[in-house]
Amino acid sequence: MKNIKYRNNKALIKLMAALLVIGAAGTGAYTSFASEETGADEGDVIQAVADQGADVSGDTETEEASSEDTGDKDTGDNASDDNEISTEAGNVTRVTRGSASYSWSDTDTIYSGVYLDDVYVGGLTRAEAIEEYSSYIKGIDRLQLTFTTANGSFSTTFKDIGIDVSAEDAVDVALGYGRRGNILCRYKEIKGLEQDNTILVPEKTFSESKLRDFIEAEAESVVTEPKNASISRVDGEFVITDGVVGTTVQVDDTIKEVEELLGDVWKNKDVRIPAVVEEKQPQYTTEDFQKIDSVLGQKQTQYSGTASRAQNLANGASKISGTVLMPGEQFSVFNTVSPFTEENGYANAGQYVNDELVDGLGGGICQVSTTLYNAVLQAELQVDERYPHSLTVSYVPLGMDAAIAGDYMDFKFTNSTEYPIYIEGYAGGGSISFAIYGHETRPSNRTIYFESKTVETYEPGDPEEVKDDTLEEGKTVTETQAHTGYYVEVYKHVSVDGEETECDLIPYGRSKYNATKAKIRIGTKEKEDEDEDEEDEDDSDSKKKDKDKDTTEAPATEAPATEAPATEVPAAEPATPEGSSNTISMIFERIKNASRYLIS
Repeated sequence: MKNIKYRNNKALIKLMAALLVIGAAGTGAYTSFASEETGADEGDVIQAVADQGADVSGDTETEEASSEDTGDKDTGDNASDDNEISTEAGNVTRVTRGSASYSWSDTDTIYSGVYLDDVYVGGLTRAEAIEEYSSYIKGIDRLQLTFTTANGSFSTTFKDIGIDVSAEDAVDVALGYGRRGNILCRYKEIKGLEQDNTILVPEKTFSESKLRDFIEAEAESVVTEPKNASISRVDGEFVITDGVVGTTVQVDDTIKEVEELLGDVWKNKDVRIPAVVEEKQPQYTTEDFQKIDSVLGQKQTQYSGTASRAQNLANGASKISGTVLMPGEQFSVFNTVSPFTEENGYANAGQYVNDELVDGLGGGICQVSTTLYNAVLQAELQVDERYPHSLTVSYVPLGMDAAIAGDYMDFKFTNSTEYPIYIEGYAGGGSISFAIYGHETRPSNRTIYFESKTVETYEPGDPEEVKDDTLEEGKTVTETQAHTGYYVEVYKHVSVDGEETECDLIPYGRSKYNATKAKIRIGTKEKEDEDEDEEDEDDSDSKKKDKDKDTTEAPATEAPATEAPATEVPAAEPATPEGSSNTISMIFERIKNASRYLIS
């Protein structure tokens, strides 16, 4: 289609009127638009078109221009504003936006009633309007854009995020108002200005990448993490502390808010807008903890031994006490009570290592895990991992223990209920106990108990004897006691109204305990000290016999107490036959004893 400029304005007007009628397709669309939308009749439309000239010059010769070459094809209301091109020839300026174009001379003015943002530009020429709007947007780089939240705010400048606006482009939009689009669109804009002012919002651009980087960096200062509600036991009662809702800044949504801001009328001053935030609820809420109202399972075991063992049990229980498990969460005893160091509160106490009882840091911790295991069984929670000791223990029935060692033996269980559970533990005064609280959903007429069944027994056999040359001959010391071994299965019995309804082997309910022989040390050291004692005893006996003999030979009436002892007889004095015999016997006895001492 070709654009034709007519010499005769009347001919152009008639042609436009005819096109309007044809476009209405005989449906009265033109009449409806003129009467309902603008309140004008056909004469008003024709007169309005005539008034704006519409590229008409009365004395100009006919010109033809291909729409393919000039891009002058009229696309109506859907004309694109992209790819705007402005060209000036003489005193005429032509602006092309997409496939729509319009032109004016330097003396043409913007229609009355037109604003650019907050600046009135009606009646101004292009140059005058550019000067006016440029003055308005002067200093835009220094303006601040502040994002606000309930927890604080953060600001940047328009310059830092690359906000920009072109006064020339803005004025071209204002000049084009009532001059572009199809004739109905132009007429509607012109008649609308007679009723009310029109505010045009010039396009303002910014760097999305700069804005995104800024928000992501600065939002950290106003982001708050959610804080869980908490629960504790004080004087036998639960105390619940409310949680705190967290907030995070939604970057993409906040950028959209900036886009909308720049699409509205701008007042050329610092701007404050709320950042788009998202609330993040805490994982644990007050409502969750209010459902903890019943004891699901509990167990107490007794202990004795050293103060170090008591310390380890109390320390381990305290690390578990206060634990909260939400539905589906798993608990590991080892991860909770380890590491077994003095810094973590543990002392040296007895523990099984390679079937022997030895001292080690954290000795006794298995009684902590065992007592908790029995409470878990009573609560009927899901057991995920459990191991027996290598040897039997005395504080629970066979098969009801739960050993932990390193990272290869652990006791783990899961809160398999639909409500939170709270674990309370305490050790002191020779006993350790655990209670598991939650929301009871099991029928009140239903009861359970656990039975330990010994399937096999393994005898330890004869003691292992070890000779010890540091232990005196004839003495023995039991180094380790004998242990009988067992293979055990644990069953859960369920009764309803006193009648048993179930009897099942529990998960991880099979246990095997090793049989170990007693180990006895037998002394082999010779008794040297005892031989010397026997020699001294022999000497004493001989002297006693000699004294007895002298007393017999010299009666007390013949030897007064003040005289020399009866044993002091002169050597030259002949002895009686009886005295001679006793003296010889004594001499031989002494020689015998001396000889035995030398030989040994």
